[in-house]
Amino acid sequence: MNARAAVLALLIVIVGPGLDAQSPPSLAELQARARTDSNDPVVHVALAQGFLRAKQVDSACHALETAILIDREYAPAYLSLGRIESARFPPMISVLQVNGRLRFVRLPRVGTQDTTAVLFRRAFLLDPLQELYPVSSIGPVEWSMTLGHGLREYRRNKFDVAAAIFDTVINQSDRRHKPPPPDALWYHALSEVGAQRLDSAIPDMERLLDRALRDSTQFADYESRSVRYSLAFLHQRAGHYQEAERLYRQLLEEDMSLDLAHVQLATIYEIQQRWPEAVQERRGALLVATGDPTLLYDLGVTLLEAGQVAEAADTLRRVVTLNPRESRASYMLGIAAARLGAYQESRDAYNRFLLIAPSRYTEMIADAKERLAHLPP
Repeated sequence: MNARAAVLALLIVIVGPGLDAQSPPSLAELQARARTDSNDPVVHVALAQGFLRAKQVDSACHALETAILIDREYAPAYLSLGRIESARFPPMISVLQVNGRLRFVRLPRVGTQDTTAVLFRRAFLLDPLQELYPVSSIGPVEWSMTLGHGLREYRRNKFDVAAAIFDTVINQSDRRHKPPPPDALWYHALSEVGAQRLDSAIPDMERLLDRALRDSTQFADYESRSVRYSLAFLHQRAGHYQEAERLYRQLLEEDMSLDLAHVQLATIYEIQQRWPEAVQERRGALLVATGDPTLLYDLGVTLLEAGQVAEAADTLRRVVTLNPRESRASYMLGIAAARLGAYQESRDAYNRFLLIAPSRYTEMIADAKERLAHLPP
């Protein structure tokens, strides 16, 4: 197993007890956990949920901002913060009628930056298979109760039941020679993803893309790019790397500022061990988001995998300086320094990691201790 795969395996997010339970931990328990694991974004998002239950919105925002400070690629923090901002400052909504249906579109606030849209957009790009349809719409009234039922089942993680409900809406619409409501296609796809039937979700996403491409409103380009990105991400998750690569490349031709498309391409190339191309995509992401410590960390790990150990060590040192709360950078720097024969630096890096690492990194902590014990004097 290569170093990146090992890190990803060690960092599978296991949601702590009670985060989604009927009896969640008390706010005091969550605060104690955050003090103990102060460098864990998952813990800070859980703390934010506790603050929200206690109606302490400002404290919840601070906890979510801390999670993003630690890991700028942690999508749940952006999503939760976006939902809070949306509730506090309702966006402007444009209501359009397209082909006899209503479409509700979020508009930027006049004279201010639409931070809610920025947060939702970042969450979407980090993981488009979340509950974030690019452009909200409402289908025929006749399906409102059925769609609502399906959505409730989806949110209860009853994905098979939800998929069957949305499938009924889609099939009956087809039999009537009417286009299915886009929400039915979107949530049917997400339900299939939740049930680990990725290939079954792809036709839904393709139909949504076809619908967006046929749209003649001013928001059509935005929606088609968003759905295309979702489709690329879905193909990537399903292991259809050639098609995912084609779609990401197409998106980058239209919008070079899409840093996370570079990130996704780099991930694909790493799986295929196409190291020069992976490094190039990591650099491409940083050209867009200059100085982002999480993207810089990703570059350091990729350089290490590509055998460019000296540059990897230099890059990881920068991450440690820019974001000392990113414990993984110290762990990976320990590996890089040891390969360079800089054993004291490696020892220092492992010790720093052990000092600040979140407790849920159990296997990584054990691995660091073992590597530390076997370093030459």
